Amino acid sequence: MAIPLQTRRKMLAAIERGESIASVARRFEVTQQGLHQIRRKARQRGTLEPAKTGPKGHVKLTDADVQLMRQQIQINPGITLIQLRDMLSVHVAESTVCRALQKMNLSLKKSR
Repeated sequence: MAIPLQTRRKMLAAIERGESIASVARRFEVTQQGLHQIRRKARQRGTLEPAKTGPKGHVKLTDADVQLMRQQIQINPGITLIQLRDMLSVHVAESTVCRALQKMNLSLKKSR
C-alpha cells in the first residue's frame, strides 16, 4: 500500500529536524529501508509523489493489429487468444491481447 503524500512529508520533515531514521520509522510504522527509499526517490525525482502505476513504455499493438483482432473475432468468434496473438505484427503476451480486447469491450469464448 502506498504511503500517503502528507505522511511522506511528515516523515521527511521529522528527519530534517534531526530525528533519527529509526525513530521516525518506528513512529510512522514503516521500515527503515522503506524510509530510505522514499528519501532517495524524492531526491532523484524532485517530488514526494508516489510513482504512477501502469505500463511504463509504449503500447506495442498498432492500430492495424487492433483492427485485425476485431475482424478475426467477427470472422471466427471461437478464436483463442493464442491464435489471435500469433496473427499480430508484434510478439506480445496473451495478457496484452486480452487487455486490448477488454478495452474494445470484446470477449472471447473460453475454448482451445
